[in-house]
This record gives sequence, C-alpha cells and structure tokens, in this order.
Amino acid sequence: MCRVLLVDDEFMARAGLRATFDWEGNGYTLVGEAANGMRAMQWIESREVDILITDIAMPVMDGLELMRRTRELCPWVKVLLLSCHSDFDYVREGIRLGASDYILKPTLNADSLKTILDKMREELREEEVNRQLLDKYRNKQVAEQQEELEKVLIQSVYGKEEALKSIHAAIGDMASGYYFAVIRLHGVDGFAAESEDQLIGQISQLKAAVYEQLKVPIAAIIHPDLLIAVIPGHAFQSGGLRESIRAIMGDREYDHGEYTAGISRIYEDPLKIQSAFSEARLALEDTFFYGIGSIVQAVEQIEEEVFPSRDLPNKMHLLKEALAAARGSEAKEQVHRIMDLWSPAFKTKQQVIAEAEQILSLLTLSKHSNIVMVPYIRQLSKLDFAPDIKRHVEACFSETPIEKDQDMPDITLHGRIIVQAVQFMTEHFTESISLQQVADEVNVSRNYFSEMFKRETGKNFIEYLITLRVKRAKELLSESTLRVYEVAEQSGFNDVKHFSKQFKKIVGLTPAEFHGQPRKSGGQANCGKQDTFS
Repeated sequence: MCRVLLVDDEFMARAGLRATFDWEGNGYTLVGEAANGMRAMQWIESREVDILITDIAMPVMDGLELMRRTRELCPWVKVLLLSCHSDFDYVREGIRLGASDYILKPTLNADSLKTILDKMREELREEEVNRQLLDKYRNKQVAEQQEELEKVLIQSVYGKEEALKSIHAAIGDMASGYYFAVIRLHGVDGFAAESEDQLIGQISQLKAAVYEQLKVPIAAIIHPDLLIAVIPGHAFQSGGLRESIRAIMGDREYDHGEYTAGISRIYEDPLKIQSAFSEARLALEDTFFYGIGSIVQAVEQIEEEVFPSRDLPNKMHLLKEALAAARGSEAKEQVHRIMDLWSPAFKTKQQVIAEAEQILSLLTLSKHSNIVMVPYIRQLSKLDFAPDIKRHVEACFSETPIEKDQDMPDITLHGRIIVQAVQFMTEHFTESISLQQVADEVNVSRNYFSEMFKRETGKNFIEYLITLRVKRAKELLSESTLRVYEVAEQSGFNDVKHFSKQFKKIVGLTPAEFHGQPRKSGGQANCGKQDTFS
C-alpha cells in the first residue's frame, strides 16, 4: 500500500479529503494527518510517508518549508500541493522546489485526485526499480573492485612486484600499522566431493565476517581451507587482537568446522607484507601444539636458542631398553619425558610426528604384544594437533601389554603380522581377496609376506584361503538346505566345478555326498579324509 500524509490547517478540508476518496479501495493508506508542517514532521522523520498532500498557507510551518525539509530527509517522497487561486505564486515556488503536482481546492474531486495519485505512485515504482538497478550496479562494481584487490593481495604475498605497488596504495595510509592474519578451517574434508560446497560456503562466510566485524581493507581465500587478511592496527586499540578474532569464530553460525589462526606482529611498511605473511603462517603452524580454536601471535625471535632435545637419542635408547626388558612403568615414564618437550619452544610439527612414529615403532620390541603397529603409525599423519598425537601414543601403550606375564608365550613380530593377516582373511574369505591385498593390509611386501605366511602357518596363502572356504561350505551343507551352487557362492567360490574339486580334495567326498550322508547326534559323521583347520 502507498502511504499518504494529509496536512492542512483547516479541519473541514482534511475531513473532506478523507471522505471524498476511497483510499483503501484504490491502494492507498492514510498514515496520519496534521494541522501544520511542524506536527507533520513526526511522520516525515520516521520515514513513514510516500506521498505528502499539503496545503501551502499554514501557521507555524507552511507547506513550502515542510516540503523543503521533506526533500532533505526523504527525497523520494512525492508532494502534492493544495492551493487556492490566490496562492498561485506559492504554487510556482513549490514546483520549482520539486513538488510533483498541485491541485486547486475548488476543483478537487475524487477523479482528479485519483489521476494525480496514481501518476505519483507509478513514478515511485519506476524510481524504486531504477534505484535497485543502480544499487545492483554499484554493488557489482564494488564487488569487482574488491575481488581485484583480493587478487592483488594474493599476488603480493608471493612477491609479485606490480602487486606490491598496488598493495602499497591500498594499505599505505594505515598510520597505526597493520597485522597479517592467516586463518585455517578444520573439520571439513576438503578432498571429499560432497564436502566441497560446504567447505567453500564456510570459508566464504568467514571472510564476510572478517570484513564486517574487523573492518579489514582486504581479505582473500588462498586455499579452500585458508583465509588471509590485512587488519588495521587501530582496530584493536580498545581490545585484544586474539579476543576480537576469537569472537568472530565463536559467534559464527556454522553447522560444522573449527578454526585456528596465526597472527603476525604489527607492521608499518606495506612493502613488508611478505614478511608479515610468512610470520603469520609460522604462527599458524604453532597452533599444532595447542589444538582446535587456538590463536597464536608471533613474537620477537630469541636469538639464543635452547636445545633440550639434544638428549633425545638417550631418551629413545632408555625407552628401547625398557621395552626390550618388559619394564612397562619405566617405558611409559620415558615416553612422557619425550612428549613433555613437544612444544613450539623446542620442536616443529614434523619433529613431533617423527618422534611419535619412532616411539610406536619401538613398541614392537615388546615381546608380549600381538599388535602390529604400522596401521597405528599411519594414523599419525591424519592427526592435526600435538594433543591428539599424545593421546594416540598413550592409547597405543595402554593397549599393548609390556609387563612380562609368566603364562603368556612369546610372540615374534612375524607371528603378530600373521595373526593380523589371518584375522583379515577370516573376516573376508568369502570375498575375492588376493595375496597382494592381504600383504598390503599388514604393510609388508607381497613376496616377503608369502614366505612368512608359509613359514608360520605351514600352508601357502591359496591353500589356507581354500581351507577357510571349504570349512564354511561344510557348515552350510550341514546346517542348511541350500543347493550346491548356492553353498559355493556363499563360501567364496565363484565356480561350482572348482568348488567341488577342492571340497573333495580336502574332505574326501563331493559336496553332494557330504550333504547326503547321515549325521550323528551331536555332530557330523567323521567320513572321508581327516581335514585340519586352524
């Protein structure tokens, strides 16, 4: 509905206007009426008016002054002047000041009023469409300029000379200097196709929040999970930098994903932006030691370096001896001594992962463990933070028996690998599994696994696999009414003739003969060859 305000110092004139015209029926709503311009200002100031119908000659504030103030506050408002014949000079002044039309009170009727109002409403609609198009064009221009500036930022941090000149022009007037921030998105698998849209959406929302809340001049996405931003130094004079960034992360309304951030020291020279970027990236790497949600700010580098890790070989040697001698408490104590140095003051992320791999590798020295450590070592590369790696290492030690048990037989490393292989084969023998697949599962070469398997089990891989399948076939033939080809299929054989041949070779009977033989109570008859299963 188009909103209309009536202003006239004569009550009867206002009453006549209300009664003469069907406002609601014609798509208009009367938001109010006033006896002079001063009283009308409350609706103008609250921007509740689209069309102003006002008399010219009024006390306190006349119609021309009211129109002037309306044009200042609400330039879109259409003004219809009401006048008498003697007011014509005022009418011309009103038209000059921007009134849309005028109407003489003696000639006022419903038809003439409707014609003028409908014309004004159409003008309002056209102007609104044009305003939206203009806003859209301006927004597009701003977005394109911002996008170009973001490209310049990315190029400048990688040292492109022309980009450095442009970035100097963009941020060179920051009297209070600038910080450089690198923020990483966690918790979304960027390599999974179904997660791509989610990842892009979240990092884009984060960028919008950084622009809006930190009032940064430039922020750019340099990787699907990595955002960089130049932050004015004055933005944090009243509060901490970390607290401000943490507030953005905490206030976001995202379904998934967490963040870490690295922040440079304050810089003044825009041409030093590469240094600021490198410093922020190094600070981001240090979040590895603190976990999700951590924010690390760079500090002055300490020239004198401390090397408490020089005795790492000694700690590893003591751990090795403790494990070999089955001294569990001592072994765990050495592990904690090593992990106590996992901090940015002493280690890098790569060093922590390497030491964790070394610790888990040494666990194989525990003669009483049947756990193959390779899968656990591989899992280290999937952990993002040092606290997670510590928990993983501690969990592996908790699951691995170290203390000697008099009733527990020694199990060699080869024996543990074969135990794991047999477990895998037992779970998957009905599928089409190969020697290579099982060797990959226990992380040894195909040829080495084949020799080791034969030595530990007394059978080669194929013989053992067929034995497992025949054993399952005997169970199905004894306990079900399945046809021979169905038993073959459910036992892992894809060829009925081959199944029958292998079954008879091991059992001494064909599948049909075995199925048709009488069963003794409490178990099947011991007919044919004696078959052995592990």
